[in-house]
Amino acid sequence: MTSKKWLSVVLGLVLAMSLIVVPGCSTDTETPAEPAVSEEPAVEAFDASQAMIDAAADYFGSEPVPTIAAADLLTIVTSQDPGYQIVSVRSAEDYAKGHIEGAINIPFATIADEENLAKLDPNKKIVVVCYTGHTASEANMFYNMLGYDAITLKFGMSGWTNDEEVYALGALPSGKAAGYPTTTEVPAATGGFDLPAVASDYEDVRAAIIGQAEAYFASGLPFTISAEDVYNIVQSQDPGYQILSVRASDVYAAGHLEGAINAPWTTVADPAVLAQLDPNKKVIVYCYTGHTGGEVTMFLNLMGYEAINMKFGMSGWNSDEAVGGNAGYDPSTVVANPVVQ
Repeated sequence: MTSKKWLSVVLGLVLAMSLIVVPGCSTDTETPAEPAVSEEPAVEAFDASQAMIDAAADYFGSEPVPTIAAADLLTIVTSQDPGYQIVSVRSAEDYAKGHIEGAINIPFATIADEENLAKLDPNKKIVVVCYTGHTASEANMFYNMLGYDAITLKFGMSGWTNDEEVYALGALPSGKAAGYPTTTEVPAATGGFDLPAVASDYEDVRAAIIGQAEAYFASGLPFTISAEDVYNIVQSQDPGYQILSVRASDVYAAGHLEGAINAPWTTVADPAVLAQLDPNKKVIVYCYTGHTGGEVTMFLNLMGYEAINMKFGMSGWNSDEAVGGNAGYDPSTVVANPVVQ
């Protein structure tokens, strides 16, 4: 066979094979697969409750000193120490009657207003002053959770001056406790309660703290409750209330209000403590003199509970030193520190 004929045969065979349809294959052009669309990672919703717990825990973890004595504040005022700012949270009317030199006035129910927050110097230690130390302690907690460094003047203006016109309370508190009974019996443990519902539209912890404070002030809930009213609640075993002692464990063990559970004040941001509080009941908080009780009261109200601070704490309930655990208010020790108008 000549080379030309051989080449013709080979080309013919190649052409024939190209026309054979292989089973399972297609000569149609396949549509290319669309590229996979990467899903955006889910954005976790802001948890206002947890953020406020964290803010409170940061403050409590700093081992805070809750109050400053009038004598120590007098030294600061006299020396014009530039590291301090004094904030009176009394009413404008009572502030005008007389206040500590250099103090600015931000009435308690307005502390969450942005224009009033703008008056605070974040580089200074804030000394908060009220009438008896109770609302100042609540403001103190609010400020510290926002990141300020704040402390309360112990017993407020009634611990600063004995001038009735200035402290604006009528007769000074007697400093004598009512002598109500205490017990060493520990109530049955409770637990498993969920946190109160908190609005989910807060963008960050600052907005949550401010928004919850505004809701607290708008609620009309009283800031304090007298020992007498608490005594009546205890005697009637009113199921609408729960009592929380925030004193030290050993002092609680020595004597406490009937039915009260205990959590030292710097531990209340612990979820295990909060799980013991029924969000459907009002929480009566008490401490030694009303100051740390006020701080806890503010925290609980920010968290959505309805909490009320027992005025003057255990020192207003029972004068027995064995169960009081701390010296109460004594008007005989108050001197006439200077004020300005």
